[in-house]
Amino acid sequence: MIFYKKISKTGQVNLPKEICTELNLVDGEYLFIYKYQQSVVIEKQHENVTFNQCILRNGKISIPVELRKLTDITQNTLLEVQSNKSDEKIIITPVKDKLFSEA
Repeated sequence: MIFYKKISKTGQVNLPKEICTELNLVDGEYLFIYKYQQSVVIEKQHENVTFNQCILRNGKISIPVELRKLTDITQNTLLEVQSNKSDEKIIITPVKDKLFSEA
């Protein structure tokens, strides 16, 4: 599943309900969040427990400012949000050639 979203002023992204349901994500759950290539990856479990964690609240997660800077995510960046059920991951990738206002 692929969705297009934007980030809020406070660095939050609203995850589509379909993705939360597919990956069995529940409100209040801690999720690992890290940079991989030019994307932000979110997953329930990871072998490296030193990675940043975020909390799923009302279907939203906060992307830490350091990850936003590393991946060039701004408030006007169009984000491709997709789930990978086999790996139980959410991958958020900035779409470089489009701004959200153009979508």
